[in-house]
Amino acid sequence: MDEKRLKNGGLQFAVFLYCALFFQVTYSAAAVHAANQTTVSSFVFPFEHFMPFVSWMIIPYMSSGLFFAVVPFCCRSREELWVYTKRFSFITIFSICCFFIFPLRFSFDRPSVEHSVFEFFFAFLGKYDSPFNQAPSLHVAYACLFWSVLGKQLKGWKRWVVGIWLLLMGIATLTVYQHHLVDVLTALILVHMGFVLFPSPSGLLHDSALSMLKAGNFPFLAGTEKANLYEKTKLDLETEICRRNQRIGNVYYAIGWSLLLLALWGGAHAFGLYLLCWPSLVCIAVGRNYVINNPRFLKNEKGWIPRFKKWFYCPYQCIYWLLWRFVRRSNNPPLFEILPGCYVGPRMTAGDLRVLGLNKHLVVFDLAAELEEIPILHLEKNYHSFPLLDIAAIKLSDAERILAALVISYQQLKRGENMIIHCTMGYSRSMIFAVLLSQKILSLDLTDAIDRVKSHNKHFVLHRHALELMEVLVERNS
Repeated sequence: MDEKRLKNGGLQFAVFLYCALFFQVTYSAAAVHAANQTTVSSFVFPFEHFMPFVSWMIIPYMSSGLFFAVVPFCCRSREELWVYTKRFSFITIFSICCFFIFPLRFSFDRPSVEHSVFEFFFAFLGKYDSPFNQAPSLHVAYACLFWSVLGKQLKGWKRWVVGIWLLLMGIATLTVYQHHLVDVLTALILVHMGFVLFPSPSGLLHDSALSMLKAGNFPFLAGTEKANLYEKTKLDLETEICRRNQRIGNVYYAIGWSLLLLALWGGAHAFGLYLLCWPSLVCIAVGRNYVINNPRFLKNEKGWIPRFKKWFYCPYQCIYWLLWRFVRRSNNPPLFEILPGCYVGPRMTAGDLRVLGLNKHLVVFDLAAELEEIPILHLEKNYHSFPLLDIAAIKLSDAERILAALVISYQQLKRGENMIIHCTMGYSRSMIFAVLLSQKILSLDLTDAIDRVKSHNKHFVLHRHALELMEVLVERNS
């Protein structure tokens, strides 16, 4: 219904008209306000004086107007169009407020341009734009907003072409001498705030998804009331998983942006603060992997971490290694036997395994996503890597796959073999599957299985989302 209502383009045209008029009025007012100030300062990092002027990049820079007109018509539903409008309004209003409260101007002299086509565009830019309205850069913010729509609609080479073009549009703000770096950084932070406040409709499942599936006559919803209830619970669980992981990712994003601003601002006074750029980028990268729920962003299937990832994610891994070393003191014993021949706990050292007599003939399930497996374990013939993001919610499909592999492997254990299930700290991820495996093998009630694991590990951390996950799995297997 929503998509049919959008086919005539009337609503998209109304949104385009609103965005164009709102931008033109507010942007011009902010520029006039700044021009009437007696003094307007600039914020420039020392290294920006080495920024090259690239005249041909005026082409992607000026293409912003084309995207401005086209993108509303690329929204396929009323909800998607409404989210786009809210994001545009938030980004524009926040930016205009910054322009009024903290007016800034571009401070470099733009070199002369000899190419006739480029000269025409620069002349147009000089006539209709101003050196004011700097931070945050609406050009960069809008480029990200355009991609939030087009990135989902386009596929294949078209997606690559448009993505690269929008990236060039953002970079061009620096290379055509229209914005300073702080404008770009504040724009990226602002865009992220807008995406957090107004999440994409396709990023979360909601109650209407169930009715849509039912309306489509999907076979798995055509069964009994119990089956329908299970699917409704499954949808709710997936929604909660998405929301929780996005919240965790946003925390990493916030830390990353804060460190980056501190590094660039403080680096002008203390050069060593520029080193904070490294952990800031790491935090942003980790946050991205939480948002998209990508637990394999570090380790491969053999438990190894490629060398270039070790270097880039070194700050992240160092913190986890220190935390792991600290919490090992409270793990006594480090592993406990939840079932005959099945040991569960945190990441171990080779010395720990030798003391426990678990240094050969092992079936290993590594659930840690942060640290590389120790050689004695990932060289085992029956080593299995199923990384799960720390403190994140586990996808139902991942949990089903891991549990099925655990059950089969345990039932096929040979005489003299032992199974080890571990995560990094041994408080949550490995314990969740200790509960599920115990419940499955011993045919226990879920509450009894939880109590059984808690009796062995007093540090067991059971979050609500993990309990809901286990309830859904047990219900499905019953």
